[in-house]
Amino acid sequence: MERTVLLYNFDGKRLQAVRKSLSPLGCVIKTVPKKDFDLPIGALLEPGKVKRTDTPEVTEPFTDEMLVMYGFQGEMIDVLIAALKMGGAGKIALKAIVTEHNIKWSSTKLYKEIKEEHDLMNK
Repeated sequence: MERTVLLYNFDGKRLQAVRKSLSPLGCVIKTVPKKDFDLPIGALLEPGKVKRTDTPEVTEPFTDEMLVMYGFQGEMIDVLIAALKMGGAGKIALKAIVTEHNIKWSSTKLYKEIKEEHDLMNK
């Protein structure tokens, strides 16, 4: 699978700025609708290949912006972050990289994990 960026809760001008900033990188950019927040990350990346393995979480969808990178490593992560800044998208507080560990998590679970880490680091 090619490099992919999953976007959560971006809309309007903010979504346009992020898309414009990332388009030169040649990556796939997908906006994730709230109805899919309970699906495994892998199912969002490759529909049909990864199936829901446990019962969906019963939670309210989160409303913070979140960006999830798949297939980005090393320097390419820095390039992506720089592209966001230079392209006018600005800072995105909640960012994550898809790993073999979290690819089976729901977006909501991933959000909770990185939100907790972000809050701890900013105390």
